[in-house]
Amino acid sequence: MTRTASGIVYLIIIIGSLILGKYFFGALFLLIGVLALAEFYKLTGNTVNVQGRILGILAASFIYILSFLVTSQSVGYEWLSLIAILPVLFLIAALYVQKSDLIKSLSVNFLGIIYVILPLSLLNYLVFPAGHNYVYTHRIVLGIFTLVWINDTGAYLFGIMLGRHKLLPRVSPKKSWEGLMGGTLLTLIAAFWMDTLMGILTQINWMVLAIIVSVFGVFGDLTESMIKRNAGMKDSGSIMPGHGGVLDRFDSLLFVVPVSFIYLIVNGL
Repeated sequence: MTRTASGIVYLIIIIGSLILGKYFFGALFLLIGVLALAEFYKLTGNTVNVQGRILGILAASFIYILSFLVTSQSVGYEWLSLIAILPVLFLIAALYVQKSDLIKSLSVNFLGIIYVILPLSLLNYLVFPAGHNYVYTHRIVLGIFTLVWINDTGAYLFGIMLGRHKLLPRVSPKKSWEGLMGGTLLTLIAAFWMDTLMGILTQINWMVLAIIVSVFGVFGDLTESMIKRNAGMKDSGSIMPGHGGVLDRFDSLLFVVPVSFIYLIVNGL
């Protein structure tokens, strides 16, 4: 019951922010990015010190806000060049930190930004698509989220009922090939109708996105499982009762969004 109630609240918040408009969407996913990055730093233990975590979260927030402003055409694309100064600032700050494993700390700090914030920042390009004259629309992102949720649900149900052959037991003992195939099947069926429900993209495009969700979603899930196993932790956090942390809920999307972005950009959508 706790898991179900928490899941319903999660869906209401995500869907509501997308439908209410760009500022609600931008504010929510900035918060999600900060929380997920903080959880990632927690999973790395003492590798990144407090000052490094604060600097990483500030840099991540800057990248996300800048991408939102650029994609919403509040500022020009030339402002993205400001991101190039961040590695310089990190290294200058490192000069004043006395830490034996400084390079490892910096590496983990940068990895967290790339792993968490880059995909979430790319969501801004999907809600202000070129094919929609850069006007805000929730339909692409909500469609991708829906496919991810259906894929996760299908994989779970088929895995429980039919799961016999383990997918990658070393990383995630519960995931099975039967669950993967069942989730993929349900996702493709849902994608077949997505152009009717969401529009904006063709049926073929939605079907391709379904394949991207099914393939890269499971890799995103397995990657986070690997990180948690390495840290000796079951969940990335406890902010969502019955579900774990923010990173636990968005692990699939962190891999799905960049690949979906590339596909849509290459196809001029």
